[in-house]
Amino acid sequence: MKENIYRDLKKRKMAPYNVLLYKDKPRLGTALELLKVTQELEQRLEEVSLPLLIMHGEADVITYPSASKALYEKAKVKDKKLCLYKDAFHTLLEGEPDEVIFHVIDDIISWLNDHSNTKNKV
Repeated sequence: MKENIYRDLKKRKMAPYNVLLYKDKPRLGTALELLKVTQELEQRLEEVSLPLLIMHGEADVITYPSASKALYEKAKVKDKKLCLYKDAFHTLLEGEPDEVIFHVIDDIISWLNDHSNTKNKV
């Protein structure tokens, strides 16, 4: 499974030491609830009305980029941005080569700066 999450081989080797990475098999009840909530969310994408920054690795096989594309297309909000990262896997901020991680972080900071309230700055 790590081979689908971490593209960077050095970081993949470090994955077992990540305390946040779930290492057990998923429980059936959890999988069923995830399926239910995913289906409900898919039916309600057009209700999203807050500014959106959607980021996805194009090579992600854990959650397919088509889901992010659907959210981008169906969300009624006009203030939305979809960033797709060529060859990137599931963990954009952890399992990619450093240059990809820095690019993702730059995109996040840029989006946050564009959406920050500059009137209240001292």
